[in-house]
This record gives sequence, C-alpha cells and structure tokens, in this order.
Amino acid sequence: MMDKNVDYSGFSPYDNLNFDSGLNDPMFNPMMQYEQAYMYYRYLCMQLDYKIKCKEYEKMNSKDNRRIE
Repeated sequence: MMDKNVDYSGFSPYDNLNFDSGLNDPMFNPMMQYEQAYMYYRYLCMQLDYKIKCKEYEKMNSKDNRRIE
C-alpha cells in the first residue's frame, strides 16, 4: 500500500496563503477589471460610431450625390 508522504519537517507549503490580500490589489480586483473592460468597450463603440458618421458625412458631401439647383 502506498502511504501519503506527510512528513514535511514541520513545513507546509500552504500555511502562508492568504487570498484576501489579492482583492486589495487593483490589478487582480474583478470589479476594477470589469470597469476597465467596460470603459474600453465604450471607447471602441464611440470610435466606431465616429468612423460611421465620418463615412456618412463623406457620402452626403461627395461630388456624385450633389444636386445642382
């Protein structure tokens, strides 16, 4: 029978783990990551909207579509 090796000479590699400190770090805070992703999404949407409006403006003012009255 294989016995589990539990003799670490009093040292356990999992004694000093504290996961609560990770939430205080802004790089690993899920809410901060969500906010950053949302702001980036809004930035991309605004950029895309601006490009679409520029294309519409170009079409509106192109020489081919001008009416001579």
